[in-house]
Amino acid sequence: MPGITFKELFNFKPPQANRLGWIDYAKGIAIILVVYRHVLFGLKSSGMVVSQWIIDGNNMFYSFRMPLFFLLSGLFFERSITRKGETGFLVTRVNTLLYPYVLWAFIQITLQMLFSSFVNARRTGADYLNILIQPRHLDQLWYLFALFNVTLLYLLIAKLFRYDKFAQVLVSLALLAIAPLVNSISTLYDVALHYIFFCIGNLTATYFFSEKTQEKLSSAYGLLVLLPIFALCQYYFLYHQQMNLFLYAGIALIGSLFTIMVSFQLSKYNALPFLRTFGHYSLYIYLLHVPIVAAIRYFLLGTMMKQHIVVLLVLLIFIAIFFSIITYRICMQLRLGFLFTGPFKAKPYNPQQPEIVTQKNHL
Repeated sequence: MPGITFKELFNFKPPQANRLGWIDYAKGIAIILVVYRHVLFGLKSSGMVVSQWIIDGNNMFYSFRMPLFFLLSGLFFERSITRKGETGFLVTRVNTLLYPYVLWAFIQITLQMLFSSFVNARRTGADYLNILIQPRHLDQLWYLFALFNVTLLYLLIAKLFRYDKFAQVLVSLALLAIAPLVNSISTLYDVALHYIFFCIGNLTATYFFSEKTQEKLSSAYGLLVLLPIFALCQYYFLYHQQMNLFLYAGIALIGSLFTIMVSFQLSKYNALPFLRTFGHYSLYIYLLHVPIVAAIRYFLLGTMMKQHIVVLLVLLIFIAIFFSIITYRICMQLRLGFLFTGPFKAKPYNPQQPEIVTQKNHL
């Protein structure tokens, strides 16, 4: 593998110009909101006094940032199945979601136990069991396990009902209805809560990828029309976070749509290109940013920076993101890719003998 130059290591221009730019923009916005939340709670746990408006800002945007990730993943479900086959698709999900989740959850718990005097979390050996039972108790990593479980269940339901999308809608609604009954077990709750967003992504994939639709989503007028609705929904969510989950799903979808439309605008004018880079590396930022934030926060809180909470918050967010990307690049150059992707292989897929029966073929 050729060595990477200093300039390449710190190059944050958007990679792969042929990628769907709006997807990366949307992921970039979402990952900033994710890091914002984790940095904020880390500062609070360290004893910092945080202004209420900063907390409210996090709580408002909490409604849609994770549902957006599930929706964007659902957009590519059938495309991935068509390209890789069911077995190849499943192996890929094991390699990119389940494997790094288990590995990094183990690493993070171990580091938190070894450096307990420097971090906010208090871990014991029993927390290793929570990797599979209570992922929400392990800080940020729950999302990877939830997305893997949602994807696996979605594939099983698709096979069972011969890719009938109406069946997926019924399953989504049923799971959302029973979610409050399983909220004590986060592994089950996260699947029940987020399955509907993955389903909606799958149902609307053709719509989002059509040129005519993308022209509409790129409309500044449409974005301005949606803006007051988006603002009203976020304001309502701020003061009613214990709402009915069906209402929550509606608010989350409006937030996701607004973010996607903002992303189309940014992509249209190639504005703030660093957001595309953040989106491209969002998975690795998600995996790496918490220990990086913990280390940098420990040193910064010993300086005058602790008197400027807003500056400290913004600084930690962007340092965590940039260092996560750089750390990932260094790891790849050191042939440490096994830290991020599993080793499992699938048999070559022959598209001439498809494994799936699509709804169209079934009808």
